[in-house]
Amino acid sequence: MEKTHVHSHGCTHCACNNPVLDILKEELFSSENLAKMKPSSTQLTDQQSQNLMISGGTIRPMIGGSTDTVESIGIANGNVVVTGKKIDVEAHMMENYPGYETKELTGTQTLLPGLIEPHVHMVPTAMMTDWLDVSPFNGQDLLSTYDLTSVGSIINNNLPKIPGYVVLGRGLDPSLMPFVRNTDGTKELQTITNTVLDSINADESIILLSASMHTLYLNTKALNHVYSHSKTIQSQYQSVDDYITATNGQLQESPEMKPALEVVMVQILAMSVHINTYLTELFQLANSRGVTFMYDAGLNKGFEKLLTKYFETHPETVRTGGAYLCGSQEDANNLGAYTEPENYKPVYYGHVKVVSDGSNQGLTGYQSTPYLCNPADNTGIFNFPQTGIPANTIPPSYNALINTVVAGKGWPLMVHANGDQAVTFAINAYQSALAHYKGPELRNRIEHCSLLTADQITNMLQMGVSPSFLIGHVGYWGYAFSEVIFGEKAQMLDLCGSSLAVGMRISLHSDNEVSPLGPLRMMEQSITRIMEENRAGIKVLNSDECLTPEQALIAVTYDAAWQCYADQWVGSLNVGHFADFVILDQDPLSLTTQASQYMKMRNIPVLETWLGGVLVYVGEKNLELETV
Repeated sequence: MEKTHVHSHGCTHCACNNPVLDILKEELFSSENLAKMKPSSTQLTDQQSQNLMISGGTIRPMIGGSTDTVESIGIANGNVVVTGKKIDVEAHMMENYPGYETKELTGTQTLLPGLIEPHVHMVPTAMMTDWLDVSPFNGQDLLSTYDLTSVGSIINNNLPKIPGYVVLGRGLDPSLMPFVRNTDGTKELQTITNTVLDSINADESIILLSASMHTLYLNTKALNHVYSHSKTIQSQYQSVDDYITATNGQLQESPEMKPALEVVMVQILAMSVHINTYLTELFQLANSRGVTFMYDAGLNKGFEKLLTKYFETHPETVRTGGAYLCGSQEDANNLGAYTEPENYKPVYYGHVKVVSDGSNQGLTGYQSTPYLCNPADNTGIFNFPQTGIPANTIPPSYNALINTVVAGKGWPLMVHANGDQAVTFAINAYQSALAHYKGPELRNRIEHCSLLTADQITNMLQMGVSPSFLIGHVGYWGYAFSEVIFGEKAQMLDLCGSSLAVGMRISLHSDNEVSPLGPLRMMEQSITRIMEENRAGIKVLNSDECLTPEQALIAVTYDAAWQCYADQWVGSLNVGHFADFVILDQDPLSLTTQASQYMKMRNIPVLETWLGGVLVYVGEKNLELETV
């Protein structure tokens, strides 16, 4: 359980703005380190797109957002050139692209547009690959056992072999550990302190980053190590004992985290030198789960520079775009004029991103009323507080920031808002800004948009603001929300069905690496809304909000592309669009019962993934091509 967040300044540190990279961004993206990360030019291989006609099986091109099927599809020069009846596609290909190849799908094999991850964090995920994984996930599933004992085993079986290195871990999530029962029968989240980590290992320095990315957990040995090597900490505390007593091994937000991270900066940078390899592995993992497009929800100039250099020397296997992270009024003032993207290029900008609060499972999402669990009277954080403004009143400075981005600079905006008060502030700020905006319609979004009311959905619809839901909040954390963190308020979580019912367009995202990559898994969780942490049986969180398989598929293809200003290129296999598609072993829309969907839709084998007519991933059941 994380401490009450106290600060007197704005802080934008959460899953959407990794504090480790923010603290070390100057060092990480220095010319010297970028030179170390620059790959050999020989890694870039010539990608030849195929002229190809595909028939058989099930083909859903999602044209216009329809899930209707076609008999055949033809691709040439990296684009879709024809869809429809097999005889018509064959005639078109024969006339215009003689010598084309054919592929015949069989049985349940299904072709869909490439799946979309509309909110991820590529560079942070890749950079921290070498950190020890102490998260609750095994692939896309929760570990069957996740507690202090299991985390301790991971740590003690993977102690650093390099002298001077500390244990650097990522993804620690107390909210997914077994609840702790109080003497009165109430339940609390597991608390992590220095003494708790000492019980795992007191001889090695341990520094673990929480899954919410707001907290570093340190054992006593690490606290001693930080104190002895940090003049900043020595100037703040008279002794190491004072430091230990004041923090209990819980360092929150940049002011507390930065000195500790600076002490291990050399190790962090050394572990990030192979970031190009880790980016390749990340994109390969995405391809293996049918993903052909990833939208980064927190780009900065350093991230953009690194990704651009990567794509200059590596084959593109995933299309990429994102939102520029804006953390201050100064950032907003420095924005250039917005131009809607027309021609695709890797790492294009579609939005500006503002992070207004933290994470609900980390007890830092900003709420109108306190969380049910300890610490008492904790309503989370708001990243843009203003002195003298009551807690439930939107700060004028926050309104000014949003107004500058939208009305002043004309940028589409993505606002990270998890807590119900943060969502209220985001909606109010949009209303104010859009009242002054004059220009073409913007595809403004609220990210996570976790806790909603019917009135707020109506307000968003009227403004043209759409939600992107981190649906893992329901599948992975729903049980913790309903049992310990929120209680009945958890019924407000991820109102996907209600949003669609009024005519909104929604998307589903992973916020990777907060939750695992996997649009098929996200479809499944939105369809079933089963709380996976509940080991006692099947329990659905607010069944009225369940999506149909068709609605879920639209949310991870057609509407996700629209939200990302990418619908002129991807999200459907319309003529002229990129030939980005996935071939699955089974049609996810054929899974129509809870028994056939739960823990099964996510595991539908991905046979092949194609980008621009180039085969970029081959599963175990690869299909043979037949040359005409």
